[in-house]
Amino acid sequence: MKLNRAMYSITLLAGVALMGAHPAFADVTVVYKMISRDGSGTQTIRYADKQHVRLNMSGAGNRKMSMMKLGDKVYMINGNTVQDLDQLAQMMAMMGKGAKGNKAKRTDITYEDTGRTETIAGIQGKVYRFVERGKKHEIVLADDKDLHAAALGVVEIAKAMSAMMPADSKNMMRQNAPIKSMAMLRLDNNMHLQSIDRKKIQNSLFKLPGKPQQLGGMGALLKGMADKK
Repeated sequence: MKLNRAMYSITLLAGVALMGAHPAFADVTVVYKMISRDGSGTQTIRYADKQHVRLNMSGAGNRKMSMMKLGDKVYMINGNTVQDLDQLAQMMAMMGKGAKGNKAKRTDITYEDTGRTETIAGIQGKVYRFVERGKKHEIVLADDKDLHAAALGVVEIAKAMSAMMPADSKNMMRQNAPIKSMAMLRLDNNMHLQSIDRKKIQNSLFKLPGKPQQLGGMGALLKGMADKK
């Protein structure tokens, strides 16, 4: 599972909630089904509050990765390996792969209400069309406070990842802002809501499996070179 593809999915979810009016309600677990040329996978969002958010991603071949926000810190988890995303973002910036790359020109996206409705995982939403980079898309959006809370949780993770995002992904977050309080049920045939659980989340799901790794090896070398500039 490629990190940039995971970021793209996160950005889509975050964008629809970026300027939402709903307050964030505690404890909701949302599962999205993802379909791509590499196979199918899932993204599971667990949101308790702004300081406790977990995003689990699984891809083809049983590839798994998690991101967790605890307090003001966001971590990437692979098995028992934990990486502080602040440090990872700094490393990518030093390697010239962060948000300082080529700036993509922002083009506002217009959403057209088709007048149709669609019910997914028991939630009814409105079907919209939009064009992005010359490609037509169909998206189903719903006004559901708990689903929106989960999307707000993804916003918290996306904020911490902003230094790692390419400019076009950050633009998409802004472009999706007109949707405001709505949350995504489906995007084309590539992503759709599989389930939503409004039960209390166990505290154990917000515990790191180990201590975060420190920058070492090449990371320390790059940091030293950057400090000399």
